[in-house]
Amino acid sequence: MQRLAKTNIMKQGFTLIEVIAVIIIIGILSAIVWNRHNSTAAQLYTQTDVLKGHIRYAQTMAMNRTDGPLGSVNVWGIKCDGTNYWLFRGTNPDTLGNIFLLPDDSTYADVNRKLTLSRKGITMTAFTVFFDEQGIPYSAYISPANAGNKAITTAQVITTSSGSDSRTVTITPLTGFVP
Repeated sequence: MQRLAKTNIMKQGFTLIEVIAVIIIIGILSAIVWNRHNSTAAQLYTQTDVLKGHIRYAQTMAMNRTDGPLGSVNVWGIKCDGTNYWLFRGTNPDTLGNIFLLPDDSTYADVNRKLTLSRKGITMTAFTVFFDEQGIPYSAYISPANAGNKAITTAQVITTSSGSDSRTVTITPLTGFVP
């Protein structure tokens, strides 16, 4: 009887189980990256829609609030300095006494009632928009019937962004409509 000698053959390549394990790991990592990207995009869309609501709110306040001091100008607006944005009343948006807390956004507000963009996870171009009692948007407003008032004559575009995604908000001249 002849004994057969066992030969050691070196394995080359990967087994089917190893290939499947690598594919599963890549799939899990891809799902995490995709979910994180969608989460950022969803936050940007949400915060941009919140900004639209805040601009509409400022216009509504200008058209409907009449509880200010007698003879005062009923002007409301939103200002963004690139770091924060806030609701203001009157012709000076930077005076602390003119700044009001926007509704339903107190979690993002600092001690001066300004909403911090980094807390919202977005960046935004700087802008200021005033609304008079007729709801007309202005880029500058001094007093009624003043030649220094600058009504918005072309669409004012505000860009919000988060990561590589961005969205725009447009304020329509004369009407202040925000689509």
